[in-house]
Amino acid sequence: MNHDITAIFLTQNEVPDKWMEFHNKCLLEAVDNSPIIIMSRKPMTIGSNSINILQDKPKSLSNIYWQLLRACKEATTDYIAVVEDDTLYSKEHFQYRPAKNKIGYNMNHWSLFTWGEPIYSWRNRRGNYSMLAYRKLVIEALEERFAKYPNGTPDNITGEIGRGMVERNMGITLREVEEFETTVAIINFNHANASDTLQLRQRKSLGEIRCYDVPHWRKAKDLVKKFYEI
Repeated sequence: MNHDITAIFLTQNEVPDKWMEFHNKCLLEAVDNSPIIIMSRKPMTIGSNSINILQDKPKSLSNIYWQLLRACKEATTDYIAVVEDDTLYSKEHFQYRPAKNKIGYNMNHWSLFTWGEPIYSWRNRRGNYSMLAYRKLVIEALEERFAKYPNGTPDNITGEIGRGMVERNMGITLREVEEFETTVAIINFNHANASDTLQLRQRKSLGEIRCYDVPHWRKAKDLVKKFYEI
């Protein structure tokens, strides 16, 4: 792998410890020795090529993007990829490079709920956990956001860079997006410690396309067990 990308790992340290161990093992294999910047609540390391910066603001949707901005300024590579502690990635994901003037989103991602029937579901939506982009473009977009909202963006209008509804509601520049798909999907868990209020209330709906088994990650029921393994 060309090590011109930094994985920016955003975590509130609220997922189960055993899951975090499994997640970090998968992440190390996927990033293939690319640097990792960990934005966490507790001190932690992942492999030998990571640095840890403790978060400096309370948990909120706005805080996600504030910590991303801090990490982007600390990174030195041309590209960055967002990593979240409830999401599994393949090596292929970190090999993609969108155009420097566009925010990249991997659209091959399955949601997996930790409540109800263990089943994967797919919805055509851009998620911050699947974002990969030119680092200076991310800094530019987030600095504009926080220049307008120095005390943090309101939760009801906070969302992904490049989502038209989000950036129009904020009254900031609409960034161009480049969607791509990897052969191996991203797996994003929906769980009780997420920032999304619909997940907290277990009211989030399944996507339009559903299945019980996907290539590489295999059966949904086995991954849900892994998430809650003691």
